[in-house]
Amino acid sequence: MSRLSLLIFITLGCATPVAAEPQPLDVDPQADWVHEPTGLNFPARIRDLARDRIVSYLADENNVGATYFTADDSEILSVYVYRAASYDVSMMADAAMAAVSSNDRLGTIDTEGALFSTFGDEAIGKDSGVLASFPVDGPYRSTALALFRSGNWLIKLRLSSKQVDAQTLDKRLALLASGLPLTPPPYSAPPAYRLADCGNVPARGQVGRRELSTTDWIIATTVISISYDESVQDQIAEKTGQRDTRRLCRDARSKPVRMFYREAESGEPSAIVFGDSGTVASVGTADITLDKKTPPPVILAIGNGMKTEFFQGFGSIPGFDQMMQVLEKGRVMASVERTPEGSAITLPPPD
Repeated sequence: MSRLSLLIFITLGCATPVAAEPQPLDVDPQADWVHEPTGLNFPARIRDLARDRIVSYLADENNVGATYFTADDSEILSVYVYRAASYDVSMMADAAMAAVSSNDRLGTIDTEGALFSTFGDEAIGKDSGVLASFPVDGPYRSTALALFRSGNWLIKLRLSSKQVDAQTLDKRLALLASGLPLTPPPYSAPPAYRLADCGNVPARGQVGRRELSTTDWIIATTVISISYDESVQDQIAEKTGQRDTRRLCRDARSKPVRMFYREAESGEPSAIVFGDSGTVASVGTADITLDKKTPPPVILAIGNGMKTEFFQGFGSIPGFDQMMQVLEKGRVMASVERTPEGSAITLPPPD
């Protein structure tokens, strides 16, 4: 069973082997540390906040986080830089906000009183980041989240305070997020927006499955392989410039560990975000096909920015229930895994 399949089972509450423990990096606690791929600096101190340790959740610094504390533990700041299966900041921030709302260790979080705004300069993309701050009733008075994109990386900040209200914390985190030392990304991200709930969408029954040809598998895996290649992405960005993402809405059955998203205009299922660590299942019609006689196949895949796994295709867009059935019980047909040299593709054996 693959690692991504294990992640799915974990979110479903099934008994599975536990993931490997995060590994602390060997860093001088008094020295700044720079995440080389993004240039993001993790200083030893940020004002009155002292860095505890820097932890790697995936190999080769592909998912790194650090936590900062005040001397009296009245404020906590966490900073993360990580790969993800989707760099749609609006969607990923919405899932992160849901995860924040379920964290009762801080107290009772007032989701209705959330402050929402966008931020970002010309380098990362004007208004391309999301900032959300929440009042808290309990040990903490407020908590806030900031998320933005830098190339094929997500950067997330969490700030919680026992001392100040949500409005004050919101301004403080906005300054921190906009002032992070960072190498300018190769291309800017599109403006972010706040997702709304979807309207009433009719239930969708089971749709027919479809066998993909070898050519279909080659095309599907090659598209992901190209997305893993930073140099190719930079070249594409230079030629095409900033691209807007499609507008999404939040399905009513969403829960913090499993958020469902639809195309806002058509209402068709688009993605499932699992938790808040970058694992996303997506479904959609293949962008490229060489067979002019039949419609392009619909493909379901799940990834975490480091590996993408593909399942048998569909004749049309399936509903979320059928997607979950396939993710839970279906067989992985092909995969693409990020490597230091680029990516490694695994295809189904020939018939």
